[in-house]
Amino acid sequence: MNLRTTLHLLLGLAIVLCFQACSDTPIKTEYTHAIPANAEEVAVVHLKTLVEKAGLADDSHRQEKQKLLALLSNGGNADFVQQMESLINNPDETGIDWDMPVYYFNAPTLRTPAFVAKVNDLPKLRNLFKALAEENICTDISEGDGYGTVEIKESGLLLAFNDGTLLTVCTDSPAQVRKLHPAIKNLMQQGADQCIRNHPHYDAMMQQNGDIRLLATPDVIPFNLRGVLNWPQGTPILGYLLFENGRIYASVQRADFSGETGESAQPFHPQNSKELQQAMRRMMNGHSFNIELTTEELLTLTNLRVIMEFTPDEPEVNAMYLLVQKIETLNARGDNNRTRFTVILHEKNANSLKQLMEFAKQFAGFQL
Repeated sequence: MNLRTTLHLLLGLAIVLCFQACSDTPIKTEYTHAIPANAEEVAVVHLKTLVEKAGLADDSHRQEKQKLLALLSNGGNADFVQQMESLINNPDETGIDWDMPVYYFNAPTLRTPAFVAKVNDLPKLRNLFKALAEENICTDISEGDGYGTVEIKESGLLLAFNDGTLLTVCTDSPAQVRKLHPAIKNLMQQGADQCIRNHPHYDAMMQQNGDIRLLATPDVIPFNLRGVLNWPQGTPILGYLLFENGRIYASVQRADFSGETGESAQPFHPQNSKELQQAMRRMMNGHSFNIELTTEELLTLTNLRVIMEFTPDEPEVNAMYLLVQKIETLNARGDNNRTRFTVILHEKNANSLKQLMEFAKQFAGFQL
């Protein structure tokens, strides 16, 4: 995903977590029916698991929760502040089923990021939206055609919903939102025979062991890696990202590949840029590979050690240097059918996502 899409993803997840929607419509739907079978990108995000692995549910993050509460309730009355505090401390009170994954997708009819979450308590959602509307955060609920909609004011975010599905559409402006109403109507009303569950690779995506699972095309892969894998445009691909104690696992592969890759069991450690470029060329020519870099090799090949000598006080350089020092080894192995990535951190007893979150807060200026 590009930077703009990533920012939309983060913003949309925050909105889904903090501001969700409701309606009085009697229709009960399976929430994945709102994702079309021809969606170009689908990511299954186990948000509750990620929050737990990041340590955000711990009491140690009370300060961050208070900052979020202050942001959400700025200028609100006492009842609204109390309601927001209750939701932050107990997200299930939003009416969203956080035990079910949130889906990110991009559909040809939308051409903009969207999210789908499962609604399991419509009255709670209605109470939340009434409170948000009273504080002028969102519009009043507009209902028709079997579902309702609200807009988060001045954000370009539209939420469409019935009592089983919450669809959040992220756009650049309220004007763009209005243009997408026909497409949103089709998504909210489409049946099981038109949804993502009928995609030939949906089951394979869901069987992957990841906190985030992906079904997409090579266009979502960073350009440099896309060139190395040399996959034709439109090739269906699967991928996942998994955070464990002291380790991060990731994989990307052709969706129709089910065999084994033939890389050597002994990893190759390039000692300079020339050796790394030679290994990359072999990858582009279809050869299997097993490339591994230690902390020292990463510092050398990225020139971070040299850069630090000249600009030790540069915040971005210092942060990158410290981040690399957290890595024990970075390994990439496979062939042009499947590539697996493993990052092993020096700290083995804490979840890798929690370590990254703590690092971001401490060194990269990340604040809620």
